[in-house]
Amino acid sequence: MRFAGIRPLVGLAYVALAVPAFAQAARTDAARAAIEKQNAAFVAAFGRGDMAAVAAAYTEDAIAFPPDGEMARGRPAIEALWKGARDSGIKAVTLNTIDVQSAGNLAVESGTATLKVQPPNQPEQSQNVKYVVVWKRQKDGTWKLFRDIWNGMPAPK
Repeated sequence: MRFAGIRPLVGLAYVALAVPAFAQAARTDAARAAIEKQNAAFVAAFGRGDMAAVAAAYTEDAIAFPPDGEMARGRPAIEALWKGARDSGIKAVTLNTIDVQSAGNLAVESGTATLKVQPPNQPEQSQNVKYVVVWKRQKDGTWKLFRDIWNGMPAPK
């Protein structure tokens, strides 16, 4: 019976360990919801050809890492990158968030995207990509893209 007093301590230890885990899950859920909202705005801006709004989704010191290309550093370079993508025939983007993990003012999103591409005088095609984005929470509580990398996926079989 010496251990009878340990049960409440074990229960207390469980609660002490579980509460931070639940709090982290709530923060991650809130971050995911905010990021998905930002993604919807990004998709809409791209769809209407508003590359200034697309670039505004990034932090001032953001870096984009396009496949087979140079890094685009800062909003002006990122705006030029997306303008070039649009001009090359990418007409629409669909984003699918798979996972978001957050800690403090940073969150990491992984997902897939489908690009609707129609180069001049060619039929429309779809291209599937995978991506990882590091988001940074701003002083006003909004999330902006801080690092953005993507590359192609093999065509479905």
